[in-house]
Amino acid sequence: MRFEHFITDEQQKALRVCWDRLLHTKPKHLLKKDKNRSATDAYHFGTWEVTGAQPRLTSETEAQSLEAIKVMDDLLFFIKTAIAPKVSTVFKDHAPIQWEAIQKAYTRAHQHLGHKYQLRPNLDMGGPFFAIAAKESGSGVVHIDWNDDRALYTFVFAVGDWEGGEFCVPQLGIKIPVRPGQLLAVLARVLAHFSAPVTSGRRIVFTCFTDRLLFRHSHNIPVVVLA
Repeated sequence: MRFEHFITDEQQKALRVCWDRLLHTKPKHLLKKDKNRSATDAYHFGTWEVTGAQPRLTSETEAQSLEAIKVMDDLLFFIKTAIAPKVSTVFKDHAPIQWEAIQKAYTRAHQHLGHKYQLRPNLDMGGPFFAIAAKESGSGVVHIDWNDDRALYTFVFAVGDWEGGEFCVPQLGIKIPVRPGQLLAVLARVLAHFSAPVTSGRRIVFTCFTDRLLFRHSHNIPVVVLA
């Protein structure tokens, strides 16, 4: 699903300013690069489980300089106040059963991380998603987001001024332009996808998601780990 006029011009400009301020602090990449997904790194901010047994903050959320954390929290505050409430409305309207289910994950995350959310309240997005992957350009290699859950939407939006960068789904034979101001909701664990090359300009993409362990452990659903 693609939603038009989701982010205003002013909000896009503010997001770009926040992103550039964060890059200026030289935040550290602390996660292993996934060469099967992209040649460039993404930052992962927020909460997930990913190979763990309980919710935790990502390493790139915590193990940064004080300056980077302050600017990161400014960026997260903007997403929390300007973007997340709209995503919640989309979720409730178009996937009410999934929305109800994800609230159990939200409750569980607070049980484990409530003290950290009190110290850094901008990490609490209110339930529609728990983690944000942010990067320039996009992921140019065909992949499936194995850390996502098949039942939950991932929400993608981008800011900047660019050409190219379409969201491509080879198995359906389609390319979906995701232009400034739009939001794309996709089942990223179901559909193999990649981003077409950005042919000109600058594209800063934010992918907002909930990892499958955080979701499934909140419902006591057995998790099958594939070799």
